[in-house]
Amino acid sequence: MLIWKKRLNLVARQNSTIVLLIAAAVGAVLFTIEAGGLVYENTQRLISSADWVQHTEDVIASLQRVSLLNERIEYRTRLYQLTANEEQLSRAKASANQLDTTLAHLKVLVGDNPKQAASFQSLVSCSSELSNAVNTFTPKSELPDGVIQRCQQAIGLMTDQEQWLLKDRNKGSERNSYASVWSELAFVGLSLVAVVILFSFLVRDALLRLRIGKETALTNQRLARSIEALEDRAEESELLTSARDELQLCVNVQQVHRSAANSFARLLPGTSGALCLINNSRQLVEAVSSWGQSLVDDVHPPESCCGLRSGQPRWREPAVSEIHCTHFSAVFPERYLCMPIVAHGNTLGVLYVECETEAIVDKVKQRIDGLRQLVQLTGMTIATLNLRTTLENQSIRDSLTGLFNRHFMQMSLEREIARAARRNQILAVYMLDLDHFKKFNDTYGHAAGDTVLKAMAEIFRYSIRTEDFACRYGGEEFTIMLPDVTPAVAYERAESIRRAVSNLRVPLDKEVYGEFTVSIGIALFPNDGDTADLLLRRADQALYRAKRQGRNQVIQFEAISATV
Repeated sequence: MLIWKKRLNLVARQNSTIVLLIAAAVGAVLFTIEAGGLVYENTQRLISSADWVQHTEDVIASLQRVSLLNERIEYRTRLYQLTANEEQLSRAKASANQLDTTLAHLKVLVGDNPKQAASFQSLVSCSSELSNAVNTFTPKSELPDGVIQRCQQAIGLMTDQEQWLLKDRNKGSERNSYASVWSELAFVGLSLVAVVILFSFLVRDALLRLRIGKETALTNQRLARSIEALEDRAEESELLTSARDELQLCVNVQQVHRSAANSFARLLPGTSGALCLINNSRQLVEAVSSWGQSLVDDVHPPESCCGLRSGQPRWREPAVSEIHCTHFSAVFPERYLCMPIVAHGNTLGVLYVECETEAIVDKVKQRIDGLRQLVQLTGMTIATLNLRTTLENQSIRDSLTGLFNRHFMQMSLEREIARAARRNQILAVYMLDLDHFKKFNDTYGHAAGDTVLKAMAEIFRYSIRTEDFACRYGGEEFTIMLPDVTPAVAYERAESIRRAVSNLRVPLDKEVYGEFTVSIGIALFPNDGDTADLLLRRADQALYRAKRQGRNQVIQFEAISATV
C-alpha cells in the first residue's frame, strides 16, 4: 500500500512537473514573442528616427550647397565686373546651372514638409531671377545684390526650420533609444524573476537562463555605448555645420581667427589652445587667437614646434613621447597636440590643443576626425581670404601709394559718369601734378621721391569722402573723382588739398623736406564733357593752365578762355 502511495505521489509529482514545464514553456514562448515584437518595434522606431535625422541633414547639406552656389555667382560676377574676364562670367553661369539642379533635388527633399513650401517658392523665385541676371550680365550691369540677399534670407529661413527639425528629431531618436533600453532591461529583469520562480529546482536551466540574461545585458550595454557614440557624432556634426556657417560669414582673416577659436573651444570642451599662423616673412609663428588658459608663447620661431617640423599631427603624452616643443615661456604642459594647418599645399600655421587629463585626451581623440575637418576648413578659409585680398590689391591698387591704379580709375570713371547721368548729378574730376617733382627726385633720389608720393597719398585719403576715389594716374600725377558735388564744393575741396600739400613736411634720413606745391585742374560732368576721355582731357587742360600761370593753384576748365 505504501509503495503504491509512493508511486502515485511520484506520478503526481512528475505530472505536476510536466504541467509546470509545459506552462513554463508556453509562458516562455509567449513572453519571447512579446519581447521580440517589442524589440522589433523599438528597432523600427530607431531606424525610422535615424532615417528622418539623415533626411534632415541631407536637406541642410543641399541648402548649404545652394548658399555656396549663390556666393560663387556673386563672387564670379564681381570678378567679371572688375576684370572683364569672360571665363569668370562662364563660371558664374555654370554655377547658375548647378543651382537649378540643386534646387530640383531640394524640392524632392522638402516635399514632405509643407512648412517649407513658402520659403522654397521664394528661394526658387529669387534663384530664377539670379539665373536670368547672370545670363544677361555685362560689364556695365549692376550686381544683383538684392536678389542674392533675398536668396540668402530664404536659405536662412529654410535652414533654421531644418535645424529645428533636426534638433526635434534627434530628441525623438534619443527618447526612442532610452525607451528601447529601459524596456529591454525591464524584460530582462522579468525574465530573471520568472526563471528564479519557475525553474529554481532546475539548476542547469537556471544557470543557462542566467547566462542568457548576462549576454543580453552585455548586448544592451554595447547598444548603449553605440547610442552614446551616435549622439556624440551627431553633436560633432552639428558643431561642424555651425562652424562652417560662421566661417562662411567671415569677410576678413581677423573674423576667421575669432570664429575658429570659438569653434575649437566648442568642439573640444575642457581643453585650452591657440591658433598660430606663420607671418609673411615665414620667420615667426604668431598666436592670433586662443581659448582657455593656453601656455603657448604669443610669438615663436617655426622650428620650435615639433608638429611643424614633422608636417604631421603630433601628440605629446607622458610615457608616449618625452620630447617637448619649445614654444612655451617657462611651464611645459604634460599633454598637448600640435596639428599643422595646410591649405593649397602651403603650411599656414599650427593648431595647439592642450589637455589637462587623460580623459580629455581620450575625448579629443574621439573627435579627431571632426578636428581635422575643422582645421582644414579654417585653413581653406584663411587661404581663400588671403588670396582674395592679394588679387584685389594687385588688380586695383598702386603698389607704392596704395591708391587705386589707373586701370581701376578708368573703369570707375565710366561707372560714375553713368550713375551721375541717371541721377542728374554733377561729377568732379581732378587732375593733380606735384610741382617740380622731377627736380626734387633728381636732387634727393628716388627713395625720397617715393616717400613724398606716399605722403601725398595720405593727404588725399584724409581730404576726400568715403565715396570719393583717389587714383595714381602715373608718376607724380594723380586723379580724384568726387561724385555728387557742386562746382563750389569741388573747388573748395581742391583748395583744401592744395593747402594741405603746401603744409606738408616729410622726415627722411634725419632731415625734413618741405615747400611742396601741387597744381590742380578740375573738369565737371556734364558741363565740361560727357565721356571719360573728354573729362580727363579737359581736366588735364585745366591742369596745364594752372602750370603755365605759376603753379600751386586750382583752375576749373570752365574758367579757361576759348582761345586756350
